[in-house]
Amino acid sequence: ALCADDAMQHLAEGSPLLAVPAAQFAVKLADAIHGEGSLEAVPARLCLSDAYVAAKYPQLAEDTLTAANWALLARARASNALRSRLRRSFGKLYASQGRYEEALRQLADDIYHCSLEEGPEHLSAVGGYFELANVFSLLKRGDAAGALDDKVVDCWNKYLLPGMGRSVPALSASQAAQGVEMLRAALKRREATGGTHVGAGEAHYVLALLLQHCGDRKPAKGHVRTACQIYESTLGANHPRTVEVQEARTRIEESCQA
Repeated sequence: ALCADDAMQHLAEGSPLLAVPAAQFAVKLADAIHGEGSLEAVPARLCLSDAYVAAKYPQLAEDTLTAANWALLARARASNALRSRLRRSFGKLYASQGRYEEALRQLADDIYHCSLEEGPEHLSAVGGYFELANVFSLLKRGDAAGALDDKVVDCWNKYLLPGMGRSVPALSASQAAQGVEMLRAALKRREATGGTHVGAGEAHYVLALLLQHCGDRKPAKGHVRTACQIYESTLGANHPRTVEVQEARTRIEESCQA
């Protein structure tokens, strides 16, 4: 599990060539412990497939996914969470090959299975929304991509909001890195369509919350300041959302001085 987590963190940080050997070792370890073709080894294979896709080894990715898919088909007890992850990996592969309609179908199935397991707004579902947004963006369907980016930002906001004075469930290093990757991509797309609207302010704000949660206080301060400026100019200084962001800014700036 640790090797797979390292691989996912490397992927989120844009280092697929570091992710591949970590994921390969995770597969070898899972096979040694549980047996080749076991259901328990499927998560490691899905991680390896994602690493191959990011490193531009599509045939290796497809071979790895075929083995993972066979393991699931052979066992009726596979969880919806695992089925969700398999569909997401197929979606990433197909998107990388330009097979966009097939990617959309796989990612829709991903979110369906994830919603059955955890609910449609659980953090585990956010990656599916993010990958769908990426595919719609590639198809130049900006409205659909924007709506899914909104969903990504909203889910992360609901997860992180208790962090301002209350407890937030712990994030692994790979989850945090993936969250930063998603929010930065959503912000980039929003800024491409006009970076001073409320949607861009929301992305800056939620990214600041996540960075603060991860201990990256300096960039968090920059994002929350930008969020404040956008909210004040679009909603006014006395709007409840503006006040909330101003309060978050104060807390983040105080933490930088501590």
